[in-house]
Amino acid sequence: MRVVIDARPAVDPRRTGVGMYAEALLRHLPPAMPDDRFIAWYLDVRGLGRRPRRFAGWAPNLRERATRIPSRVFEPVSARAGLPPLEWFAGTSDLTIATNYLAPPTRSAGVVLVVHDLAFETMPETAPHHDARWRRRFAAALRAAAAIIVPSAATLEDLRAHHDVAAARVHVVAHGTDADRFSPATPREVEAVRSRLGIDGPYVAFLGGLEPRKNLERLIQAFGMLDDDDVSLVIAGGEVRWAPSYADRVDAAIASLSPSRRSRVIRAGYVDDPERRALLSGAEILAYPSRAEGFGFPVLEGFAANVPVLTSNVSSLPEVAGDAALLVDPEDAAAIATGLRELLADEDLRNVLRAAGTARVTKFTWQRSARETAAVLRRAAQHGR
Repeated sequence: MRVVIDARPAVDPRRTGVGMYAEALLRHLPPAMPDDRFIAWYLDVRGLGRRPRRFAGWAPNLRERATRIPSRVFEPVSARAGLPPLEWFAGTSDLTIATNYLAPPTRSAGVVLVVHDLAFETMPETAPHHDARWRRRFAAALRAAAAIIVPSAATLEDLRAHHDVAAARVHVVAHGTDADRFSPATPREVEAVRSRLGIDGPYVAFLGGLEPRKNLERLIQAFGMLDDDDVSLVIAGGEVRWAPSYADRVDAAIASLSPSRRSRVIRAGYVDDPERRALLSGAEILAYPSRAEGFGFPVLEGFAANVPVLTSNVSSLPEVAGDAALLVDPEDAAAIATGLRELLADEDLRNVLRAAGTARVTKFTWQRSARETAAVLRRAAQHGR
């Protein structure tokens, strides 16, 4: 079987959760299916005239094809005209994996859609980039897909609530995490990130892109309710393309705090994986009270870094966190503040959650996710024959 994987999210210089997923799929799926051939296709004008080498050596059955067309040109043309077809660049395939909701234009009937969340349906105000045209394309893609993969039972429930899809074509395959990549950093690494960001004393960390559903305004409001002037809030995340103005709302929420609280909020911007790991490792708490998530990678990253986690009691987050995190109502700033106070004051509770998180993260491996994805692909290929 020849499978083309849409690798565009994996080469994004500022990868979000979708990019992390696409990279992990490219690393782990080919070894799980050693008798099949995989092509990683992506857009990259920087390597014009050179052989693509983004994924060299990742797996003997993985090849790559780079299309030397800028994304700003390819995306609008392909969305409106349905051209050029993927086959022009990656060749024919038995299956195409659409790692980010929609596949590029393709003549293949064997498309496997990965639907990460339905926030654009459940909270449309948080996804202004998904306009009516995009939604029509998505609905058509669901109808035509050979199979659909979702990362959680919560996302499956949302999908069924908003779209009429046959249950047999939808498969829950939980994401994994690279626990070693986020294992506790050394004291020197933690001190280096503290020094660079100007973090003094204990701190609560938030990791994620700056977009409305991440609920940063309420987290900042909750932080303002704390009495401990020694604790800082470190917000690590950059602006996202579909919500560039949300950063202004975050800054406005910070500005509304009292001077003493305001001085303890640090906007770190986007951080790469090594700094992300060090930032997590030095935190007293990872606070992730998101309003909606298809999965929630930061929760597992916190577990891997041996950090107590506070997260939401809605969407997929209880499903991922299990009993290893403190769950709060994300719509209630006072509840978030109470959870932060409880964790900051109770070292025994923090230690219990650290131990539970260490055990919990072992249940979410990319090897397991790849094996389950491989089973979906084989069923989809058999169905199409």
